[in-house]
Amino acid sequence: MVTQLNSLPQGILDLSADQLYTKLTNHTLVHLKGKIKRPVFISILQHGDEYTGWDALKDYLNNHQHVLPRSLSILFGNIEAARYNLRQLDDQPDFNRSWPCHLNQQGEIAETMKEITDIMQDLNPLASVDIHNNSGRNPHYSGINSLDSEYINLASLFSDTMIYFTSPAGIQSGAFAKFCPSVTVECGLSGTSDGTEQTHTFLELLLSQSNLTQVPGILEHQKIYKIVATVKVKPDIHISFDPNEEGFILVKDLDVLNFHPLQDDEVFGQLSPELAQNKTMPFIVTDENNNDLTSNYFTIIGNKVVCKNSFVPSMITQSIQAIRHDCLCYIMHAIDVPTK
Repeated sequence: MVTQLNSLPQGILDLSADQLYTKLTNHTLVHLKGKIKRPVFISILQHGDEYTGWDALKDYLNNHQHVLPRSLSILFGNIEAARYNLRQLDDQPDFNRSWPCHLNQQGEIAETMKEITDIMQDLNPLASVDIHNNSGRNPHYSGINSLDSEYINLASLFSDTMIYFTSPAGIQSGAFAKFCPSVTVECGLSGTSDGTEQTHTFLELLLSQSNLTQVPGILEHQKIYKIVATVKVKPDIHISFDPNEEGFILVKDLDVLNFHPLQDDEVFGQLSPELAQNKTMPFIVTDENNNDLTSNYFTIIGNKVVCKNSFVPSMITQSIQAIRHDCLCYIMHAIDVPTK
């Protein structure tokens, strides 16, 4: 099910993400030889509308056309969705919820992800990098599934802002974290030049490292947040940013709150009269064990849904599709950076 190549198709570096379907299929794994044999694994386009990874990788490969400093294994993810600039097609599962995990997931995509994981575990990569974009405004940050020093060092090569998380299940970095330092890098909105430049710089830094035990010039002002809960809109609640519609109307530009500590009574949105009368909470907030924490973080005052108990949100999005496919946001708390 996995196509493996030992070179990039001719002319591919001239293509944008929505043109890759002319050269590749979903789940193509390309192994490129470099001076150092032990590879770095790079995953791009698991969500087809998140194309900064490909833009930055093109820049990196164009800079190293004659010889790569280190071998690369590049996974091209959802090429079919990228053709239409969509996160995923209607008949597809979320690729980045389909990797090996404790849920013992079934189906063709899950089998493919297991095959890729097995292939790469045998190659013993120095590191695994999964490159993503956000659909809302966030600072550029790294996500790690372990607080071991090598994982923090890897993440710090991209940003001094990091998120430690252990859910959702079935993500690529979580699967690979069992056998190598892994990171998810979040590069802001797709198509922004600063995200592409920062990701390109990160690749240059990472692929010049001999190891991740001691990384020179590491950032000293690291901030680590831990995801403690996920905020999902109930599937039977109509949601919109349009104040003329019924249901739950989210505050316009709510994503400006990302990574800012919120105080009590911060308004997330407004309920239509029927929902307000019945005090219908549009969210369900759960921790990694699926415990319901909704009443810990939100309440209804009049027709408004407001937060309670200070927390830091991340990945609030303005995309209704992303909210439906994934979540509205994550709830975080700052934690101490482990001592080396």
